[in-house]
Parts: sequence; C-alpha cells; structure tokens
Amino acid sequence: MPLKKIHRFFSGNVPRVPREEAMKIFKRDHYKCQYCGLDGLESFENWMIMTIDHIHAYAKGGSLKADNQVTACQPCNTIKGTRDFSSLADARKYVQEKRAEWHQVYQEQLQAMRGAKSAQAS
Repeated sequence: MPLKKIHRFFSGNVPRVPREEAMKIFKRDHYKCQYCGLDGLESFENWMIMTIDHIHAYAKGGSLKADNQVTACQPCNTIKGTRDFSSLADARKYVQEKRAEWHQVYQEQLQAMRGAKSAQAS
C-alpha cells in the first residue's frame, strides 16, 4: 500500500490547516480549547497539544472556512472525532459529558490499582 494511502487510512481525509490560518484561529479563540477551556498560553505543554477542529466534521462535508474551525486540545479533538454537531454548544456539551465519563472511569481504575497495591504491600 503506498504511503499516502496508509497516511490517509490513519489520519482520515482531513486537510492540514496552514500554520498561518491556524494561528489566526488560535488568536481569535485566545489560545483556549473551546471544549474544555485548557489555556494554551499557560504552559508550553498546553500549547503543544493545541489543534484546530472542525465543528461540522470535514469528513462529513463540513466547511474549511474559519467559522467552522475552533481551537481544541488534542484530547477534546479526539473525543469529538468526526461526529457532526449543529453547533459549537452541542459539540462542547458532548465533549464535556464524555470527559466526565472518562474521568469517572479513571478514578475507579486508579482506586482499584491503589487498593491492589496496598494489598500486595500487606
């Protein structure tokens, strides 16, 4: 399989936003994830995970115009995926609900691991 097809298979059919355009979106959104509020200017690590997301998924016919693009951290962008939403508010609600679900799973697994660790120490 040619490399371009392999790349498209893993990354989907989303065009890369030119750096200049991405910077305009970041600036417009004050370098904050529009789903969870992570501040990209708070630290270098936060800045490194900022991406551009299409509210109406490009893979499902969404526009490449700036009004269909928002700043998103990679975790939120991954959670939203290629799901299509009618508005940023709907997408934000979905992402926040999923983050809350995943946080609960994380807490449960962390507690179980700590319990197993303390049982081994005894």
